[in-house]
This record gives sequence, C-alpha cells and structure tokens, in this order.
Amino acid sequence: MRNKGVDFTKLQGATLIATFFSLWLAVYFEHAVENLFAYILILSFGMLHGANDIKLLQVGAKKKSKPYDFFRTLTYYVLFVLCVAGLFYILPSIALVLFILFSAYHFGEQHWISKVRGNTLFRIFFYTAYGLVILFLLFVAHHTEVSDIIFDIIGIYINNLYYRLILGITGFIFVILYLIKNKQIKINIFLELFYLLVFFIIFNTATLLWAFAIFFILWHAIPSLADQITYLYGDLSRKHFMKYVKSSLIYWLASVITLIILFFFIDGSSEGFIPFLFSFLAAITFPHVLVISRLNKN
Repeated sequence: MRNKGVDFTKLQGATLIATFFSLWLAVYFEHAVENLFAYILILSFGMLHGANDIKLLQVGAKKKSKPYDFFRTLTYYVLFVLCVAGLFYILPSIALVLFILFSAYHFGEQHWISKVRGNTLFRIFFYTAYGLVILFLLFVAHHTEVSDIIFDIIGIYINNLYYRLILGITGFIFVILYLIKNKQIKINIFLELFYLLVFFIIFNTATLLWAFAIFFILWHAIPSLADQITYLYGDLSRKHFMKYVKSSLIYWLASVITLIILFFFIDGSSEGFIPFLFSFLAAITFPHVLVISRLNKN
C-alpha cells in the first residue's frame, strides 16, 4: 500500500525529533501528566488511524473492479469487532495472545513493508518477530505494570523472566531471518539498530502508557495515516488529510464515545481503566490488521 511518492525519509526525521521531544516530556513532567498526554494521543491519532477501514476496503474494491456492498461490509466489520470483544470475555487468555501476535505482525508490517522481499510466509514471521521484539522491550521495561494488567485481564500473573525469555527468543529468530534474507532486505542496519536503541531508552524512561503512546502514535499510527491517505487520494497533503478525517469522523466518534461511556460505566479509575483500554483497542485492532494486510497484498 505504501506509495513511493511520499518522502518517508523526511517523515522519519520528523518522527525522531518528535520522539526526543516526547522523551524530554517524560523527564520533566509528572507521571499523571504523561498519562494524560498518552490518553489524548491514543484517543486522537491512535484511533483515527484505524477508523477509515471501510473507506479503504471500498477504494480497494474499486481499484480491483470488484463489487462492493457498503452495508454488508459495515455489518461484517462490526460483527467482527463484537466477536473479538466476546472472545476477551469468554477466552481472555487466547484473545490476549492473539492480540499480541496480531499487533506484533501489524507493527512489523508497517515498518518493513517497503524494505522486505520474500514469500508470504517469510514476511509473516519476519514482521511478527520484529514486532514482538518491540513489544517485549516495552514489557521488560515495565514488567510489574504489564503483569498487573495481564492479571486483571486473564487472572494470571507473569514473571519478568518470561518476558526476557520471549524477548531473547524473538530477537534471535529475527536476527536469523534477517541473515537468511539480508540480500533482499533494503535497510541501513546501523539505522535500524539506532531505532531499537531509541525505543529502549524511551521504554525505560517514560511511564508504561506514555512509552506505548510514543511508539504507537509516532512510529506506527502517523506513518500508517500517511500510507492510507496516499493510498486513498494519491498523495499526502493537508487537503487530503482533512478529507481523510472527514470520511472517518463518524467511525472515530463512535469509537471514542463508546470508550468514554464505558470508562464511567465500568470503572472511573485510570488504573482499572488501562486493562479495559487495551482490551478495547484489541477489539478494533483485529479487523484493522486484516484490512491493512489485505490492501498490502494488492
């Protein structure tokens, strides 16, 4: 889906600047302020980047000259979200593992889609391994809070040793996959290692929520928005960004309003709300990952 007309080198430069600014905020602001900023970013850019899936499917069908039924697509999409939410209620352990794997794949796909060649199976493992490295760098840095959240979701407390073990295994798998296909992977290895170092510093400096928001928004959601806008309208511009916002506004508002209502209905404390927030994000992440992956195959 990525368009060569977008200068992603400049975008990454701006992302680095924004990242270090966010790191400065983590050093000088109280944790409550960091978490407030994190909520604002997740509810705005975070949810916005996944709010236009229906439009993406419509444009994708049009580009391939395939029939498209808006109401049928919307119905299936909503039912999928509800099924995922139900899975978290019925089988939370399985739902959580799938959410981590889907998220890891999605993060890896966003970062490597224009840099990696190879068959579909290789790319699935490569993307997922990279995403798991990122996620478990975060989990290791905030293992106590992460384990508390997982306990609230599935009733099992996980020791930090397991996070470190999974980080080591996935890191090893990623390196092996890279060495196998290094001639087909167009990257500056030193720049990629620098990015990982930046993530490590941020994850170990900011609060869990702020660290997640920095990576999720700056390194995933905004680049994804750029990809989607270019796919939908041909190039990235302020005019096309506003068109994107307009077309996704109703879905974004529905998600945010639902989340806010449930916040007050279920638990008014921020500590109790974080596990629910991640479960809610999971419910809308699954179909979004499948939509983006499908468009990337076109």
